Amino acid sequence: MAGTYLEVSVAATAETEEALSDFLFSEGALGLVTEDLPGQPPGILIRASFPGSLRVDPLREKLRRYQASLLALGLPGADGAISVRELPLEDWGRKWKEGFKPLAVGRRLLIVPPWEEGPFHLDRLVIRIDPAMTFGTGHHATTRMCLEAVEAFLAGWQGRKGPVALDVGTGTGILAIAAAVLGASWVLAIDTDLEACEAARRNLGRHSVAPHVEIRCGGIEVIEAGSRFDLILANLDTRTVCPLFAPLARLLAPGGALVVTGITPEDEGRVTHAIHAAGLHLRARRIEDGWLCLTVASG
Repeated sequence: MAGTYLEVSVAATAETEEALSDFLFSEGALGLVTEDLPGQPPGILIRASFPGSLRVDPLREKLRRYQASLLALGLPGADGAISVRELPLEDWGRKWKEGFKPLAVGRRLLIVPPWEEGPFHLDRLVIRIDPAMTFGTGHHATTRMCLEAVEAFLAGWQGRKGPVALDVGTGTGILAIAAAVLGASWVLAIDTDLEACEAARRNLGRHSVAPHVEIRCGGIEVIEAGSRFDLILANLDTRTVCPLFAPLARLLAPGGALVVTGITPEDEGRVTHAIHAAGLHLRARRIEDGWLCLTVASG
């Protein structure tokens, strides 16, 4: 519903916390917090935030099946209680203000919320991001790895002018803004979620690089035929990204790089198969907190 978000809570243990958190993120959680539960042995409550438009029953059923798979592996306490509640968006903003602090990423970037006034490190490029109800603040491993990959690509760029970049599934706009701040000459950011596009535009308006970034609401069909990008960023889940490799390969300029994250190690085989089927090859692989970041190039 408008003006609300959904909080999905699940009781976990030390053995199941990471797996359940990764599952919730893979299902589209915008963020999550954990708190200790009293008892013997002590437990952990994972509270994940989702848009108010979420279809709760299918997610609850998938979560129960995933818990059952963890139980089958012998992980204790994997059958913790699941609860869902609807909360006003004001609560979302308050919780993010409590937990969203300035974050140094890579060698040059500092991600800060708009309500932080500083002072900040003078040797860092400040990117101001308000998450609203959209994924992407730099605190999740997938976003951090993608930001660091962008920084590395821009540091090694040899062209006379900055590269042209594409951010697929821009969310808050953090990757597109970072690419422009780090030296991309122009960035196209796209997202099929209207709320994400609005959040990205608000965040973009806080930066002097705004003229170098264009945000379009839609999928890759909103990109003009014949367009080529030196750097393509796709922080998506496996189900979404695999069908995109072929069209993204056609959009990738010679010598360019496609950075893909949001992939779990269990899905690596499926993803690499789709990469090779699209005529691409793997250039670099990184894993952090149970998530993969792959850098791909044309064949």
